[in-house]
Amino acid sequence: MRTSVLRKESKRVHKTSRCLYLPQFDMASSRRCSRRFVDPSPCSLFFSTNFPVTTATTDIPFVFTPPAPATGPFGAAPRSPAAGIDPLVEETRREISEIVREVAGAVRSNLSRPQFFNMLADRVMRAMAAKGVVIWTIDETPDLTITATQRVGTITDRSISKASEATHQQLLAHITIGGEPVVVPPTPEATDANVPSNPSSVPAAVVPCFCDPTSPMASHLIEVFLEPDCGISTQRGYLRFVAQMADLAGEFLRNDQLRHFQQQQKIADQTDAAILAMHRAVTSAEVLTTFVDRAREIFGFDRVGLCTMHQGEAILVAVSHISTIDKHSDAAKQIIATAESHYMANGYFEIEQDSQDKNIASLKPVLVLNGDEQSRLCLVCLAADPSSIDSVKIAPSILRLTQHAGIAAGNQRNFEAIPGGKWFASLATQTGSRLKSGRWLGRMIRIAMLTCAVLVACFPVPMMVTTTASLRATNVQTLYAPRSAVVKEIHVQHGDIVRAGDAILTMHDPDLQQQITSLYGRRAVLSQKQSALTAALVDTTSYPLDRNAQLQGERSLVAEELHSIDEQLVILKQVSESLVLRALHDGVVDGWQIEQQLSGRPVARGDELLEVIATKTDWLVDAHVPLSRISPIQSAASSDLLRTTIVTEGVDKRTLTATLDQFGPVIQSAKDGTEMKAIVLKLNTQDNPLIGGDGPVNGSPVRVLFRCETRPAIEVLFFDAMDSLRSTIGLYWGS
Repeated sequence: MRTSVLRKESKRVHKTSRCLYLPQFDMASSRRCSRRFVDPSPCSLFFSTNFPVTTATTDIPFVFTPPAPATGPFGAAPRSPAAGIDPLVEETRREISEIVREVAGAVRSNLSRPQFFNMLADRVMRAMAAKGVVIWTIDETPDLTITATQRVGTITDRSISKASEATHQQLLAHITIGGEPVVVPPTPEATDANVPSNPSSVPAAVVPCFCDPTSPMASHLIEVFLEPDCGISTQRGYLRFVAQMADLAGEFLRNDQLRHFQQQQKIADQTDAAILAMHRAVTSAEVLTTFVDRAREIFGFDRVGLCTMHQGEAILVAVSHISTIDKHSDAAKQIIATAESHYMANGYFEIEQDSQDKNIASLKPVLVLNGDEQSRLCLVCLAADPSSIDSVKIAPSILRLTQHAGIAAGNQRNFEAIPGGKWFASLATQTGSRLKSGRWLGRMIRIAMLTCAVLVACFPVPMMVTTTASLRATNVQTLYAPRSAVVKEIHVQHGDIVRAGDAILTMHDPDLQQQITSLYGRRAVLSQKQSALTAALVDTTSYPLDRNAQLQGERSLVAEELHSIDEQLVILKQVSESLVLRALHDGVVDGWQIEQQLSGRPVARGDELLEVIATKTDWLVDAHVPLSRISPIQSAASSDLLRTTIVTEGVDKRTLTATLDQFGPVIQSAKDGTEMKAIVLKLNTQDNPLIGGDGPVNGSPVRVLFRCETRPAIEVLFFDAMDSLRSTIGLYWGS
């Protein structure tokens, strides 16, 4: 390559020059400098340091400062072509100038950052005949992180050993904070993480790039690994050239950032216009169609599909610029499968592409955006070339568009849920164009629509309040463990009918049995002793009188101890009998999976085991009604107009009737903390909540419907708003 003449020229002019080697150095003496250049030649370079650079200071690196008037190659006086300059040198200078102009032209182009850095690294290595070039990206938040963006050449950061990576990172951090170009001599054996060093085998020129001129922190670093045998003046020329390239790179970064902001502003304006169009739509279908069409046009996707989620299943409702959807097509199945596998409320997923997929013509899912839990929208974006879509940049805007689509569609569905709402919406759409033919016709239509709306609003409808509740039996025997023991035997199953006195559970206490056995053994010993004392008392001739009195006393003590043991045995037998749990009344066993939960299980005293629901028992319904809905229930109850219906949950649904028993206290919901009023209902005697042979449903969930007084439809629809208005007016009127 012709640019290798720089090395030859360096050897010819500076035969006595040596590379600078520095095992350790301090970057604190570095000075920030201006970076303005006129001469594009990397060979014209002046530099200055805080110390003289001579052959006696070959262990000290030199740093970059602005140049003095232009000089000739390698710091020599300028020479004209007539002075006998080698034509090869002139050709090399021309090629380097072409490279500089090429990079300067790329600064004003629309290249992406990876493309520009790839070109920059390649041109720098070609111009300098370097061993390698590494471009580093600096991330200031939360900590200073320096990562390699582009690598070319035979010697890069990957050539550095693991033990020396820390000291190399320390070098980059110092130059990033100091912000001054510098050539660092090689120190291959450096491993101290606290000392910045160049652990490679060749000198390295490191130059910072500044995207923001007002920031003291560089955004990128350019590290060039130089030839090992280049002299000091050649290193100066190299450093100047790299500094000029860094200046051009900083200009490109500022232009790229400006282009990014302009593009984001354009996307934001288009997104605002799309949101306005969606909110102006008169039907929910029109909202969704506008949403997918605008999303495809704004963000540059090839196809956009929209699904609504229902119990984990995706329903395809709209596809961009398609009026009729074939849900059996492969494209529709692809959108539905992607939505079902990536749905999660309030989030987006950037889908990783399979590098092994060679089908370039097919559309691939790129981005999946999900609406909130109320709208349950899932937007699937597809593109033929996923690399052309910058998902990170467009995700906030398209997610905002998705959220507004859910709000607009929800508002339209609420309007369409009103009786006649769809008819009014279609009528408004159809008459929009007809109003131009005659204003009187439009006025008549508006009057008719207003009259119908008033009639519908004043139509009396029953005020109904629904809420969840649970069944509860009043006569329930709850079996508790009488003492710490082990469940030995279970005599019943869930749903079995038992009689009073029937055994339900048998428990075993090894400690209790051990006490009883020990007492029986002690009693046997005392009985033998008592028999021996009695025989001794009968034979009175063998013992003196005082000995007979002693035997009589011992016999009395043994008799007392036997009596105490007999009383203990009676008590322990009663405790042993209490380990057999029995039914106190006729009823049904309520204990699901008793064998799995209780068989062989050790229990502590007071543990709840199972329940026996009496056959003859009353059933209550515990309901919790929000405070905003309690006033119509209380009003209907006071006037005997309240009617309640209970619907059991499950496969075998039944409708039961109940009467109001009592109003309970105000409690807070465990889910969201809202205040609710407790209401207790009593099932009518003819309704039996025992369903077939499945046993009782004590504690099972039900739904309660309160039928209150009839009120105008508008008051029923906007009850919360009108109740709040009445409360506010009453508050001010009472004060």
